[in-house]
Amino acid sequence: MGSVPLQLDRPDVFFGTRADRSREYVIVTPSIDQFQSPDGAVGVAGTDFPEGIQVLSTFRTLILAWYFRSANLLFSSELTEESRLVHKRRVSDRVRAVAPFLRFPETPYPVVASGRVFWIMEGFTSSLAFPLSSVYDFGSNRQFVRYVRNSVKVTVDAVTGEMLFYRVPVEDPMADAYANAYPELFLSIEEMPHDLRDHLRYPRSLLDLQSDVLLQYHQETAEEFHGQQDVWVKAQELSNSPNPVPYVPEYGIYTLPGEEAAQFQLTNVFVPAGRENLTATLVARTDPNGTPEMILMDVPVDEEVLGPRLIEARLEQDPVISQQFSLWRTGGSRVWTGHLHLVPVGNRLLYMEPVFLAAEEDAIPDLTRFVLSDGIRVVMAESLVEAIAVMAGTALGTDREESIPEDVQPSEGLRPWPTAALAVLVQAEERARAGDWAGFGIALAELRVLLERLESEGR
Repeated sequence: MGSVPLQLDRPDVFFGTRADRSREYVIVTPSIDQFQSPDGAVGVAGTDFPEGIQVLSTFRTLILAWYFRSANLLFSSELTEESRLVHKRRVSDRVRAVAPFLRFPETPYPVVASGRVFWIMEGFTSSLAFPLSSVYDFGSNRQFVRYVRNSVKVTVDAVTGEMLFYRVPVEDPMADAYANAYPELFLSIEEMPHDLRDHLRYPRSLLDLQSDVLLQYHQETAEEFHGQQDVWVKAQELSNSPNPVPYVPEYGIYTLPGEEAAQFQLTNVFVPAGRENLTATLVARTDPNGTPEMILMDVPVDEEVLGPRLIEARLEQDPVISQQFSLWRTGGSRVWTGHLHLVPVGNRLLYMEPVFLAAEEDAIPDLTRFVLSDGIRVVMAESLVEAIAVMAGTALGTDREESIPEDVQPSEGLRPWPTAALAVLVQAEERARAGDWAGFGIALAELRVLLERLESEGR
């Protein structure tokens, strides 16, 4: 695993995500011993520590003690005229107090820029009063909307608590109206520092909503839409659970087909209603100017690409992987797999799933393996680079013994394709004899994919 060095001159985090108690406050009194500037001198309010409310007089102290229901403000010997009272230190509470007309359904995420920590929040305008449109749930609190725009990015300095609201170049009359009403609140996205703009991302909550809309409205002809002939559903994954759960869109840095540079992108996947093969992937990203972009990649109808649920079943049924998992569990360790990632690599789609291992008495997991699959073959290695190397080496027809590192555990899926097809057929027969018709269906789908690949490549 690689590491990225962070230049963090001010590691202080005075504002974060911990929930404040009602009327909670802290007192900041700068001195030579605390709240210093980087050069060791007494810090400056608004730069080296929160500006807060300065306690200048006895009258102001009385007002603050009454508001916060705290007698400590009246009798504390630590209070001086330089002391400052700071409250609303939870980032989301501060931002919502300043802009209650915006919606913030996502948790703030931290970034490092200019040598200090900043929090970024996604601001949305929304309305239920939009004509000729469908109603959808948006956010975790199940609020109904007909209109949504991600028009605002908010940054919060973790040291000073300073909040800056930036207008994203998205067509949004509601945001324009708010900007006219509060001209000093919103800044242009061009005014955001470049090292902060590099951390902008596409909101997951917005992609979830747009994915819901796309399930039906991707049908382009009136006949298709009226008959609902090509309805999609969100893919599901097992996620180390006996019951399938919705596939969670995941962020990743990768290069799309036809592009040269890797970008930070958010990906969701779709399967046809009533089936489990992959039908499309939706990629969303944001450029440094905050402009959103979405790319829908359809899977050709004649290519049967397994969806996430079938892939995870394929991984669990792989003899080498299941044997290794059994050995770990027999030794008293807990082993589980993480979220299944779908990553475009060149003109191919690869599934990647991390494997975690932990001793029963130790709650700290260890990332111990990576499992990689292209829908037919499966490899497991100690690093993602090794797994990709094995998969690429096999795909190029290189010698298997030369392409596989010593510490990599290849699966049976790496055998020559006719042999692999025979193995899947034997597996299907075993599932049928055992009455496992779900497993039989999965094996049959894999066999069909193998045979179609064999036919297309003339083997």
